[in-house]
Amino acid sequence: MFPSFYNKFRRITTIQLYLPEIDGMRFLSLSLVTLFHIREYFIYKSSIKFGSDYYDCYWLNRFFTNADRSVPLFFAISGFILCTPFAHHYINHGKKISLKQYYLRRVTRLEPPYFIVMICIFAAQLLMHSYSFQTLFPSLLASLIYSHNLIYHHTPLVTVVAWTLEVEIQYYIMAPFLFRMLALPKYTRRLLIAALIVFFVALQNLYPPTFLSIYGSIQHFLVGILIADFYVSGFAIDFFRKKWVAPFAAVIFLVMFLMPRWEDTHQLDRLYLAILMPFMIGLLYYIILRNELVKKVFSYKFVPIIGGMCYTTYLVHYSVISIVGRYTVRLHLTEYYLPNLLLQFVLMTIPIMLVAGVFYLYVERPFMSKKWIDKLMKKDKRHEETNMHPGEVYITQTDGNNAGKE
Repeated sequence: MFPSFYNKFRRITTIQLYLPEIDGMRFLSLSLVTLFHIREYFIYKSSIKFGSDYYDCYWLNRFFTNADRSVPLFFAISGFILCTPFAHHYINHGKKISLKQYYLRRVTRLEPPYFIVMICIFAAQLLMHSYSFQTLFPSLLASLIYSHNLIYHHTPLVTVVAWTLEVEIQYYIMAPFLFRMLALPKYTRRLLIAALIVFFVALQNLYPPTFLSIYGSIQHFLVGILIADFYVSGFAIDFFRKKWVAPFAAVIFLVMFLMPRWEDTHQLDRLYLAILMPFMIGLLYYIILRNELVKKVFSYKFVPIIGGMCYTTYLVHYSVISIVGRYTVRLHLTEYYLPNLLLQFVLMTIPIMLVAGVFYLYVERPFMSKKWIDKLMKKDKRHEETNMHPGEVYITQTDGNNAGKE
């Protein structure tokens, strides 16, 4: 039963090797951002007056308050996945990537489901009378061209989470030019990427972003490029495969989400923490990619299935919380904080997954195959697909093991 379910929901890839741990990494980021928004909604909308038990959950609250740091995790994944085919070309002298096909794949893979989902959310917002048509329609148009942050300098009204997709698009456009750094000698390119991460974090500290854009997040994409370099080069494979390395993944993860919030620290400490963050993400992800024990956890059955649905789930989850939450927050088990928080996690996660599952299966997944555009244009497909999209990794079996091993 599970294999058929798995095949039905597993993302469509090309002839390249599918790496379930990549979708497991997506699952981690998606789970955190979803729980973050559920908790925020519950805290602000619940009529329950919590007692001292709220303050007894200090570390739990601190963890979930910082769960918005899962967005940089998404950015790092995008940095890694889009870079990998180019890294394979520049470092291992693999097949050259066609920029025309690269950009065309971005459009045919991402735009149709994005347009459909955004228009559906727009319609739902109108039905709920959240905004007037005159207010919401210009916001929708700005979001559909990925320019809402640029035009209005605030998050999109249709769904606030769409701001990250605008940042992603900015990265997609400039990424192939950044990837040219990988043609440099090994140590030169790695030092350059690391230096750029530090430079941009320091620059953001001196000149904070005035609106959400690639400028405020480029360090997380850059660390994804660094991971791709290490992965394709086979950096320290034997070391990261050691069993005792596995627990460090959990330690790094907890430190990342229990560190103080930047705004609660002094300027110099804020700088140090902001510099540390992308490198911690890089180390965590490289352990996931290389350590067999950790890889098994992130490849376990339902984990990559849900992670593979992250694009649609991420787009719809905030709207589902807004719709369902207005009813679920009225329900409570006791007057205590933790049981009610767990109740909201369950009550809201179920409809999120149901709605996301339907949209993924019937809206997003069909566009994962390049065949849809061929059929639309009535072309016979006479050759195998060779260009990757954000859901695929251009890797051969040997690349994932010992090819180019340092």
